[in-house]
Amino acid sequence: FGGPALHYFALALTIGILFGIYSSVLVMAPLVRWLGVKREDLVKPVKERKEEAVV
Repeated sequence: FGGPALHYFALALTIGILFGIYSSVLVMAPLVRWLGVKREDLVKPVKERKEEAVV
């Protein structure tokens, strides 16, 4: 168990990573823009808090 088996495993892993990157970047990004999701929709609003004096 070694070289040839690991070679094909590494090839399959590399192909899977490339397809994952492709689907994440080149497919989902235009779909998210088409759905109208904005960056501001994903950011939680910052709560303003009153600063109290430290004694």
